[in-house]
Amino acid sequence: MTYSRGMDDTARRRALNEDGVVILRNFFDGTEPGDLVDAFREIFRQQMRRHDLAAADNTGPAFDRALANLFQKSMPSYLAAAKLTQYLPALHRLGVSERLLGTLSGLGLRQPVISTRPVVHIVSEALKVPGGYHRTPPHQDWRSVQGSLDAVVAWLPLVSAAADNAPLEVIPGSHRNGLLPSEPHAFGNCVQAAAIEGETFQAIEAEPGDLVIFSMFLVHRTGAAQGDGVRWAVSFRYNNLDEPSFAARDYPNPYIYKPRDDLLFDGVPDRVDLDRIFGDETNGD
Repeated sequence: MTYSRGMDDTARRRALNEDGVVILRNFFDGTEPGDLVDAFREIFRQQMRRHDLAAADNTGPAFDRALANLFQKSMPSYLAAAKLTQYLPALHRLGVSERLLGTLSGLGLRQPVISTRPVVHIVSEALKVPGGYHRTPPHQDWRSVQGSLDAVVAWLPLVSAAADNAPLEVIPGSHRNGLLPSEPHAFGNCVQAAAIEGETFQAIEAEPGDLVIFSMFLVHRTGAAQGDGVRWAVSFRYNNLDEPSFAARDYPNPYIYKPRDDLLFDGVPDRVDLDRIFGDETNGD
């Protein structure tokens, strides 16, 4: 696998074509990942305070313990907060930054277009949702996106993703095998074990500020090794408007986005709430 240090666009594109993945060290400013994970934590802190959980305002291991306490006390509140992290403006700004889009263009996606909303990856032994999945199994993102054939994922850790902290694991070169058969899984998109039998996964050790770009056909998974604490990462997915088959298939998008017709909470809003929001704060002036 190629770790980009001073590589030009041609070398980066060659690495992406050959291995299916390229790693760009120190791509983002050192403060950006930290600021983003702090913003994510604040979403959870609001729920921690609502549930009167101690250590809500702490950072580091103390915050991780408080997060686990929120998970145990109110899983609906935890899951709602986890979902909301995907809608932070700061996260979306990162995914459409000129530098990132310019890098994608240099890799061959001349007109990158967003395929799905950003994904926030929160991995911890203490945050296993019953009946769900904990770490992603071997999979290919193209099966769920079905967009341009040169579609890519941009993945970046917000904390250290060393070999012992749930790193991204990939099978270099597996993208050249095309779309592999899948089998049922709680994750919804798992490559059949027989299709990758004998293949070797390689861990990508990455630090905050690093950027990993890989083909949506690359087989990858979340590494199993992890100690205490939370591994935070985010990923963005892009199609290429210039890829001929994408237009020929009428820009396919298998994701369904629509509102529910029913009200989620009875009695909301009530008059007291509306007066609190829209009441006259000038006392008649």
